[in-house]
Amino acid sequence: MQASLTKLLILISGCFFFASCTTPKHLLPLSKGNETTLSKDNFKPIFKDKFKSFLFKSTLTYGDKFEQGGLLALKQLSEGNYRTIFMTKFGMTLFDFEFGDNGFVVHKVFEQMDRKILLKIIEQDIEMLLSRGVLGNKAIEFKNDASPKKKVVLKTKLNKKTHFFVQEEQQKITEIHQNRAVTILLTKYIANIPHSINIQHHNIPLSIKLTLLKH
Repeated sequence: MQASLTKLLILISGCFFFASCTTPKHLLPLSKGNETTLSKDNFKPIFKDKFKSFLFKSTLTYGDKFEQGGLLALKQLSEGNYRTIFMTKFGMTLFDFEFGDNGFVVHKVFEQMDRKILLKIIEQDIEMLLSRGVLGNKAIEFKNDASPKKKVVLKTKLNKKTHFFVQEEQQKITEIHQNRAVTILLTKYIANIPHSINIQHHNIPLSIKLTLLKH
């Protein structure tokens, strides 16, 4: 276990990170957009308030050099406050993080994972999923009625970075992009809940796959 995580850290630390500030290619061309304010009427976060918990089967992969499976638990503590725990299939806790009014809090992290660069990546990925603080933000709304499925693309700021949220019917979020650096694909919706979530980094070959087991 320690050797595998150390290998992952070496791989990530050896990469150069370039911030990408452009629109994801497959969303182009975007027609002229309209300014709007994100509200409960036009934006539905993936994890709505007042849920108890979600349990996912998870796989973290770095190219063909590293793979770690386990379980990811996401629990809402109160409105806008969440806790997430990642455990191996053998029950070892790799991290226990809280996101909320006090910012990003590390309750527990496996020693080999306690590296600033890796913690920052995980923090940003989960913040993208939670989309905390997005409601009330200014956004530009683009509509694409010509595609087989009518899509709405919302361009806004999340944690000071440009994000694109792609919505389909009933305002279901099917894609989230942090410019061209990170993509989250959400599929297999049942009762307005995505049962498959794929987080893919484009500057490094890092991916996280989540499959919903229980909610």
